Amino acid sequence: MVCIKISRILRNQTYMGYICYNKSWVNNFLEKKRVKNFDEDTFILKKGNFEPIISEELWHQCDRIRKSRIREYRLPSGEERKRGMRFPQHLWVKKLCCRCGAGFHRYRWRVLRDGTPVYGYQCMKRTHGPAKSYLKKHEIQGQEICEAISVCQWKLELMAKRIFDQILRDQGKAVAKACQMLESCMYAAGVPFGSTREGLQRQMDKLEKRMLSLGQMRADGELTREQYQKLYAQTAAEREKIQGQLEHASVEGGGVPKFDLTQIKKKLAQVVDVSTPKISDELVEEFVDVVTPVEDYHYRWKLNFGEIQERGRYDLLHPESPPVLSFTIDFEMARQYRKENELPPQFRRGSWNDLFVEVYL
Repeated sequence: MVCIKISRILRNQTYMGYICYNKSWVNNFLEKKRVKNFDEDTFILKKGNFEPIISEELWHQCDRIRKSRIREYRLPSGEERKRGMRFPQHLWVKKLCCRCGAGFHRYRWRVLRDGTPVYGYQCMKRTHGPAKSYLKKHEIQGQEICEAISVCQWKLELMAKRIFDQILRDQGKAVAKACQMLESCMYAAGVPFGSTREGLQRQMDKLEKRMLSLGQMRADGELTREQYQKLYAQTAAEREKIQGQLEHASVEGGGVPKFDLTQIKKKLAQVVDVSTPKISDELVEEFVDVVTPVEDYHYRWKLNFGEIQERGRYDLLHPESPPVLSFTIDFEMARQYRKENELPPQFRRGSWNDLFVEVYL
């Protein structure tokens, strides 16, 4: 019940100062049965004369996050339903994909003497499926199992450190080049930013009136649902673009936005800095698509320096191209990494297995 109440609060346009119409209608004048309208695209919003609780930008941001976590599915009867989806919160849970196709979950590997937890990652199919010994004991045939071993988080960070050390050796030159490109684009493309705040606000008001008119035309039957959705999406995209320009426009009314290139260069240098003992999570989040343990102690990494795509589209078990980088991490490399990151010295050579890493683009 609490989730339902929270969902109603997040969908309530009244909090941003609008009155919402067309949430329901009467089926006919005889039965007078109230029918709920679940199609949010057909809602009609009108600005109210009361003080909003939150800003429109915050409400729309929350609405985009809510819709991004909803997936549609079809029942056997053909009816379409919606349900919320849970998304991974931890970095390596997002990146790891087992050779069996399942994802990974994080668990507490151990706890150090000072109370610091050490995390590991294990295949979901192996966690929730029956053990191999159980199947053998009860003579169960035909049951799919996954025998992928767990991997400790510090080993993933060690592999990331070795990969980016070799790929981003000239990160200083790359940052300088990026700042030069940014500076040239700022002044070459100054037209979109040249509009005054008042002019941008007038465009925003015009687009909001257009969206309201589209809703009224849809309610009157002048537009089909497909026509309404297409026109509404185009208007919403224009409104979002104007909103971005409005946020960056100067209050005085004109000129290109003022960026502190020194701060930008400093931030970029921090993000791509590979001289530190540990690679930053931002760098892994941005450029690593998927990591797959194809065998025990054999890992394949898929990097992407362009547009991030869905990790499920990559089959690292049968790569289409040869790796751009491959190397082995031995005991001495691992011991040196643990020493630089001040990890506990309890690290035995007899329990170590070399890690073989392949990198694909």
